[in-house]
Amino acid sequence: MAKLRWAAAGVLLFLVIAIDFTSKLMSILADGVLVAGAVVLLWPLLKKPK
Repeated sequence: MAKLRWAAAGVLLFLVIAIDFTSKLMSILADGVLVAGAVVLLWPLLKKPK
């Protein structure tokens, strides 16, 4: 029973780290999408006419 408790505690600690990492990764990706959208909207204004 003690080994099962250690295994469960290890899985829970791993999930805490995995969820935190996934959250940061999704936040970075969402920021990238927002910045790309802003660039796409402003590109015609920033481009100099020839």
